[in-house]
Amino acid sequence: MAKPMRVLLLCDRLDISGGVERFVCALANHLSDEGMDVAVGSTDSERADIRYPLKEAVRVLAGDRKRPQPDSEAGTRWGRAWRLAATQWRVGRSLNRIIRADRPDVIVLNGLTTACSVLVLDRRFAKRTICCDHNHFAARSSMWQRLRAWLYPQVAAVASLTQADAAKFRALNQRTEVIYNASSLRAEVPALASEPVVLAVGRHVAQKGFDLLLQAWVSVAKALPEARLRIVGDGPMRADHERLAGTLGIAGSVEWMVPTRQIERQYREAAVFVLPSRYEGMPLALLEAQALGVPAVAFDCPTGPSEIVTPQTGRLVPLGDVASLASALVELLASPELRERMAHAAIERSRQVFSPREHEQRWTALVRDVAVRQAYGAAA
Repeated sequence: MAKPMRVLLLCDRLDISGGVERFVCALANHLSDEGMDVAVGSTDSERADIRYPLKEAVRVLAGDRKRPQPDSEAGTRWGRAWRLAATQWRVGRSLNRIIRADRPDVIVLNGLTTACSVLVLDRRFAKRTICCDHNHFAARSSMWQRLRAWLYPQVAAVASLTQADAAKFRALNQRTEVIYNASSLRAEVPALASEPVVLAVGRHVAQKGFDLLLQAWVSVAKALPEARLRIVGDGPMRADHERLAGTLGIAGSVEWMVPTRQIERQYREAAVFVLPSRYEGMPLALLEAQALGVPAVAFDCPTGPSEIVTPQTGRLVPLGDVASLASALVELLASPELRERMAHAAIERSRQVFSPREHEQRWTALVRDVAVRQAYGAAA
């Protein structure tokens, strides 16, 4: 009897509630159900640390007992760059240790910095590796983009989450597949929440733009005093955002929640979902909101929202335009009839375009194709 295909999914860490971490766990569960021998690996996250459901059959591997960390954010620009390089070198060394010990047939590297940190130290496994950046093509600095231009042509395949970036990835590696993210949460009919609750979900980091959302909320709260903003997430900037809400005089209308596995309930209680990100790949939170029939307002960042939200399912506003963000939120909150039309349209579009079944089938096919090509290449 043939041994099951061994697949290893790697990312920097698995102990935080982020889109990459959720993707890794969900894909690992699916590939395990397909009969593959699946492991997830990170620098130091043990099974008990992982925030998202993971099947018992999926093995959890950690490269180190202590997470590599930069010594300090202080100092000169070159000093910070040197510490970052040292940190990523330790990440790459840790994850390469997992690869050498596990000897998988296929490796999926998640995130540009993770992929480059692994590959720059050891490219012997490149021909069995799939890279997925989980962000738009230009999200990282020129240094990381130069490393990607050198390393990605050497890997077996690249997964682009958006059509907008596919041509750029394909210029580096012809074996580029567009595989949309998809929500595991689904609904046949929307909840149509009656309370004026606006929901935002994400890590408290600069990318997610919660500072811009809070600035916009000043105008929303003035126009609709009964409206509530609910932000679900953790991260290093949460205290900064809470202080900003106090400074802006809106603390009384903003609710702060830690990540929860009952996130579906939060979506169903929301009248509107908002994504104020400065940049994204294919944001899972936005996909989940639309799949559950929650009208959405989002900044039109370089990739992601424009492929998800249409005028029938929500509103896109110019990137960084706080006034337009506030106006769109007020428009939707003030019109239950508009929200109801958008809610039904969002569920229908999600069903047609962002099918979880197609997402899983395309990833399964890509993993199997890389394994087969690797096996024949090794035999030759």
